[in-house]
Amino acid sequence: MFSVARTRLGTAGAKVASGRALSLSTFTSQKMAKQTRPIINNSDETTYAALEARLNVQFKDRGLMKQVCTHKSFDQGLESSNERLEWLGKRVLNLYVGEYLVAKYPNLPMESLQDVQHANFGMGSLAEAGKHFGMLPAMRWSSSAGPTQTVGATKVLGKAVQALVGAVYMDQGAAAAKEFVKRHLLTKPVDIEAVVQLKNPKTMLVELTKRKGLEYPIARLMKETGRFTSSPVFIVGVFCGTRMVGMGFGSSLKMAEYRAAKDALLKHYAKEIKDVQLVDADDSDLTFFKDSEATASASASAFAA
Repeated sequence: MFSVARTRLGTAGAKVASGRALSLSTFTSQKMAKQTRPIINNSDETTYAALEARLNVQFKDRGLMKQVCTHKSFDQGLESSNERLEWLGKRVLNLYVGEYLVAKYPNLPMESLQDVQHANFGMGSLAEAGKHFGMLPAMRWSSSAGPTQTVGATKVLGKAVQALVGAVYMDQGAAAAKEFVKRHLLTKPVDIEAVVQLKNPKTMLVELTKRKGLEYPIARLMKETGRFTSSPVFIVGVFCGTRMVGMGFGSSLKMAEYRAAKDALLKHYAKEIKDVQLVDADDSDLTFFKDSEATASASASAFAA
């Protein structure tokens, strides 16, 4: 009886051990499958040189553009990636874009500034800029969809553009980074109307005129046609005193008044300074990277002493 029980126990133990071995084997194979995802790497040194020439950027560190184009997923992270450059570039970009928006749209409220920045300089817009720069063929990254697919490319490209800004800042200083952002990313028009939230334009207009010390806004019917037909059209103007600040049309007086108030608000918030001049950046004031070699040498001498 004892020997039979031991045999059965041994058989059960073998099954358990086999199950453990199988699960461990499965886990290992799955892990290896994740680690051996197809790698996208269609770039060489001439690709990086051409990209620098296209962007009119020449890095002192000849390996920097390659690092800019290397995502952390490439080669299981064994090579230097653009992660740190992207972290730096994101903050540099936020500073210069924020400065530009504040200077160009003096009437835009803070929450709208954030919305405009996100809509026009978020990851999707930066990825489009990266495609325009020609960065996609130079990118080195691992895609779960296969080496010929671009699934996830938007995020990879957007972060690469941020890394590019960070690389310019680190390699060439604040003035060069600011000029790069101005030349390559601040040239496209900004659509204020698509971003600014105007849920209650009539109430907002009343509050705005009160803050500005203007006369209470009054809606006046400017023109109408087909009032007693199935398709009437009303044109309404909103006035502060004798000055018309907005105009709108609609199939009802209420709709026309709503649109006139919205038009007045958009004209106010979208008012822009046409030729905005950003403050010139001075490397000595704005970055630690200028003369870094001299600083490092001096520090080494001080420690040695």
